[in-house]
Amino acid sequence: MVADDSKVVRVKTNRLLAQHGFRVVLAEDGADAMRKIAIEAPHVLVTDVEMPEVDGFELTRHVRQHRPTADITVIMITSADDRHAAAAAAAGVSVLLGKPYPEDRLVALVSAALVPAAQPA
Repeated sequence: MVADDSKVVRVKTNRLLAQHGFRVVLAEDGADAMRKIAIEAPHVLVTDVEMPEVDGFELTRHVRQHRPTADITVIMITSADDRHAAAAAAAGVSVLLGKPYPEDRLVALVSAALVPAAQPA
């Protein structure tokens, strides 16, 4: 799932991830993401920080508080990664990416999140 209030960012990120074979659900903001997550939990959440109504921090806390989504990878993208690092960690963000980020880094993070953890022998 990609949650961002910028249509340009949603379209660009969707194209990038779809190009690599990922099925992407788009959310227009944090509130829209919460509604869609209640219907179908994503495997990975890529979210912006600043969105109207429900920001990326609140969205991440919501995801972490609900059993079906508590363990998903949350990738937060921000232009002020240093300023948001502590708040992102406190909310439960898995990875904080600063803008601009290398596209191959985002693809690698999403890919890694979808690889099942090794099972103990």
